[in-house]
Amino acid sequence: MVAVGGLMVACLLVGISCGAVEAVRVQERRLSSGRILGSTDPNTTFAFYKFSLQWPPASCDSSLKCVGDIPAEFTIHGLWPQLSNDKGVPAYAKNKSCTTLTPTRADQLPNGFTIVVLLMPYHLGLVILQTGNLVQQLMQAWPDLKNTSSLKTSQTFWSNEWTKHGMCSDYGDKPLDYFKAAINLRNNFVQAFKLERGVTYKVEEIVKKVKAAVNGTPEIACRTKKGGKGAKILLELRLCYKKGNPTPQGIQDCKVSYSGVCKSTLDELTLL
Repeated sequence: MVAVGGLMVACLLVGISCGAVEAVRVQERRLSSGRILGSTDPNTTFAFYKFSLQWPPASCDSSLKCVGDIPAEFTIHGLWPQLSNDKGVPAYAKNKSCTTLTPTRADQLPNGFTIVVLLMPYHLGLVILQTGNLVQQLMQAWPDLKNTSSLKTSQTFWSNEWTKHGMCSDYGDKPLDYFKAAINLRNNFVQAFKLERGVTYKVEEIVKKVKAAVNGTPEIACRTKKGGKGAKILLELRLCYKKGNPTPQGIQDCKVSYSGVCKSTLDELTLL
């Protein structure tokens, strides 16, 4: 991947606006100067964030047809602004009242992004996501499990998540901040929390272990294996964070402790 220092040459070669490169440099300087990730737009309409981490073996055994190496750690599904009733905020394209910001979107990309748009039909563009080693971090922390070796597939996944959720977040005009916040949350979690693969746990046991590790009550998303029959499995762990502070210090208890096919905190789940 091309780092920011090499983008000035790259932009001339592929026709990307060099002005866009300088804009990225300015944003990078703001990030490195200590600007708090939790800075927020007070007029956004959501109440809190729900951060969803998927357990890859379960996702690939229950709902997805996966290609490539299946990660053995939790990976990001999304960082979602939620309303006070725990429903997801409608995407900006459906309800522009979610924010007073003017979000970054596909038709506002700099001139010269034709090649990038062909690679990423929904959003973002390589100049934004190729700063530093962010793409490498995203491929590890937030891959599209449908094909973990395909950058193009993952780019589409990130673009979809941005369009559905990121544009209505605190960072609607700062995609770098949004993706970096999610990576930071995931890395903090996987360092603090471990379960033994192949072991069966009660929902309440997982809840207690997560809360002991990160000081917040999670939502446990339960699923059955493909076909909808058989033992229940742990599909996702979801953590909740304060609006304006999606950092480890901003964690709060989620409103429900289980969802999906689980009916009780005594239900048993297997970690595939």
